[in-house]
Amino acid sequence: MREIAVNTYGWIWSTPILDCLRRLTELGHRRFEAMIHPPHLPLDGLSPAARRELRSVVEAAGATITSVNMPSLDHNLASPLDGVRAASVAMFDRAIGLAADLGAPWVVVVPGRMNPLFPPPVDLRTGWMTASLEALLPLAEARGVGLAIENVPFAAFPDAASLEAFVRGFASPRVGVCWDAANAHFIGEDLVAETARLADLLRVVHLSDTTRRVWRHDRLGLGDVPVADFVGAVAAAGFDGPLTLEIIDPDPETAIADSLRALRSLGFAPSTAETAA
Repeated sequence: MREIAVNTYGWIWSTPILDCLRRLTELGHRRFEAMIHPPHLPLDGLSPAARRELRSVVEAAGATITSVNMPSLDHNLASPLDGVRAASVAMFDRAIGLAADLGAPWVVVVPGRMNPLFPPPVDLRTGWMTASLEALLPLAEARGVGLAIENVPFAAFPDAASLEAFVRGFASPRVGVCWDAANAHFIGEDLVAETARLADLLRVVHLSDTTRRVWRHDRLGLGDVPVADFVGAVAAAGFDGPLTLEIIDPDPETAIADSLRALRSLGFAPSTAETAA
């Protein structure tokens, strides 16, 4: 049975992380991807005592934070500007420390942001991103945290082939892939074939809905992502972690509940929050 994790994106403007996770555990959820985003979960200013309290509340509920994630609007690990890359590395250093304090084994990493009008050649973006990861990897290893590089349409490695090539260049168990179904579907990827390509690199898997015309992270059923095919491909790849519902919606509780119902209607029986929807 496939476990489901809930990403907290939908609560970033409304609810502090502690209140959010208390509510979600009351609803029966037990796996979470925490979004680092003030006022929800600040990157800076969360005291050691507050971090201990958050971890204690999660563990007391028999739950875990499986990953942390930081929206990419304020950092760029593949910037051509040295100062921007250095500032971004410093941000991820702090994110790694936060993940370690919360007991999260993975930090999701968006590999830079590219100018869609005139992006740099692949060799340049690979060089910049490699330098950033080489700075971060020892910090992650020292804290027992891994870096899951995500496929994002506007980022340095938007497709499975380029993402695979980059991640395999490190040959480290602490560097893997965060594979996002909506992102891949939006750019026209074959989800079954490309999931198989990345099988041994999968560390975090994101699921939401979108069309190929408008990029979204909707509740399941609002787009045309082939959800059943994708979940089957993830199972065939041997990935044993949770499917993380990364759904962005003004009513996140309802969106998550609807998505769980959609998964059950397709024949999948998530063990997490089975009675929450």
